[in-house]
Amino acid sequence: MVDKPARVAILIETPQDFQIVRRHLDRLAEWEVPYAITLASALKSPERLKQWIAEREREGAEVFIVATGGAASLAGAVAALTDRPVVGVPLDTTHLRGQDALQAMTGLPAGLPVATVGINNVENAFYFALRVLALRHPQYGALLRRLRSTWGEQERGLLDNLRDQYPECFRAGVVAGAAPVSDRPAEISSEIKAPAEPPPPQQETGPPAVSTPTQESSAEPAKGPTIVTPPRRMARRIVVNPTQPDVAAIEEVADILLEGGVVALPTDTVYGLAAAATNSAAVRRLYAIKGRDLGKAIPLLIHSIRGLSRLVREVPEAAEPLLESHWPGALTLVFPKYPGSFADISSDDTIGLRMPDHTVTLAVISMLARPLAVTSANLSGQPPALTADEVMQAFGHQIECVLDGGRTPGEKVSTVLSVVQTPFRILREGAVTFEALKAILGENLAEG
Repeated sequence: MVDKPARVAILIETPQDFQIVRRHLDRLAEWEVPYAITLASALKSPERLKQWIAEREREGAEVFIVATGGAASLAGAVAALTDRPVVGVPLDTTHLRGQDALQAMTGLPAGLPVATVGINNVENAFYFALRVLALRHPQYGALLRRLRSTWGEQERGLLDNLRDQYPECFRAGVVAGAAPVSDRPAEISSEIKAPAEPPPPQQETGPPAVSTPTQESSAEPAKGPTIVTPPRRMARRIVVNPTQPDVAAIEEVADILLEGGVVALPTDTVYGLAAAATNSAAVRRLYAIKGRDLGKAIPLLIHSIRGLSRLVREVPEAAEPLLESHWPGALTLVFPKYPGSFADISSDDTIGLRMPDHTVTLAVISMLARPLAVTSANLSGQPPALTADEVMQAFGHQIECVLDGGRTPGEKVSTVLSVVQTPFRILREGAVTFEALKAILGENLAEG
């Protein structure tokens, strides 16, 4: 945002850092907070770093945000070069999963304070900046008050969802920790019981009338008990923060997937139905629930390119710029696969892979430690689901869990591009347009 002098200055050190921060920049735009962002290094270009900070201060920057993974020294260097508040955001971009950056930011010596948020919690850093701005700018204080007023409404919505899913736990008179009222035996339903009345004396009026079938009876003989199959329980709904999901919730979903369950989860495009790609039975269930033709392949979602060579036979050199520009993102790439691998989701010699640009999805895949087979959460031929409510309505009794991360960005699904042969060919145009791909691939992209 460059229309006005920046009030928030953001520093990152690598393109990987930028990809995480980029997902949240629309929050500052929504709040009308002018910001400036740069890539800098405390060790490689200290003079440039010093100059950039000085320029931002002259323009009126009031908060500096330093979001880095392996660049542990950058936050301390910025704190040493400015007297403005500095917020540190440790990022999960190294094999230490952000722990190194977290320790570096919280372990700085006296005189170099950096207010540090949780790993990858860029949004909370923006909220901190908003509070700093509110000290001098009344419009941001009013905005904060409006935002706080919406939190109570969201909480009431979560409570209503719980009541819908577990009505027996919210029935009047239920004490926390006690069995639901309906499950208590009738003989202890009240604390004090009146003594039972003695039975009235039986009158001598002959034997009681008992309806006993005889040969002359017109009643049909019993045909055995009627077996009624109870309806499948509604899928569990787990609400998570889309940018800072609770680890316990992610672990629970990963356990469900490991046990062969099918779950719905948000992605950077639409909600998807997911199963562990290495579980054949779960993949077959996924096809059946979706109503998808078994001959149509389902793409794999991955959380890192580090294991790409183990999943595909070849990554063409001409396709490598796409990994840098659109992964993570809404681009599915179809590669040649190893013979016989992932036969349940692709019957030919190719396989589609995508790295979604969504913290929740990436966290689940990382925790699962294997690829996910994911298809859009809709019956074949129907519009894709954009909210957890739409998923519950369509598949609530068929899947085990819905991971509710709020509304997904839009109706467009990912673009599917085959890189098996040159020139590459678009199989389905979606969120990433032909023009955007052409600008990167040039002659390596087939026309039409």
